[in-house]
Amino acid sequence: MPPLKQRLDRTVGMLAGFVLRIAAAGLVAMTLVTAWQVFARYVLNDSSPWSEAAALIVMVCFVLLAAAVGVHEKFHLGFRWLVAMLPLRWGRIAFVSGQALIMAFGIAMAANGLALVDYTATHVIPALGISRSVAYWPFVVCGALMALFALVNFVVLFLERRDADPWS
Repeated sequence: MPPLKQRLDRTVGMLAGFVLRIAAAGLVAMTLVTAWQVFARYVLNDSSPWSEAAALIVMVCFVLLAAAVGVHEKFHLGFRWLVAMLPLRWGRIAFVSGQALIMAFGIAMAANGLALVDYTATHVIPALGISRSVAYWPFVVCGALMALFALVNFVVLFLERRDADPWS
């Protein structure tokens, strides 16, 4: 394995692992907030006004982060079973095309997310008392991560042997 490929794999793998840990922490946080909401509503008979909005924002964060890691792991947005039936050369072309589309989607998602952040910066989520732009930052971050992970998948493929399976 070429040294550049090893460094890319290790560095991006560490980033993906970090992002996945944040997503897992978000899942735990959403579960705790939702459990509090249910407890407060049915046991205390006094529902917290902030819990639903907070759970929704946390859910958007961890779902999008996990989707970005899915691009790194190469199990997101693909037709692997269909491409596996193609000859290796055409499979590699299909893989590269798919990564290019994911990269374009990630860039568009980040750019439009940034526009939404800018547009909603002065709007306030009443239940939380924070800027509504907080709900759109995950789109910016995850779009950038998707584009980065697709780019790395693309580069790593060209650093491998020409007869290598793109999904290995």
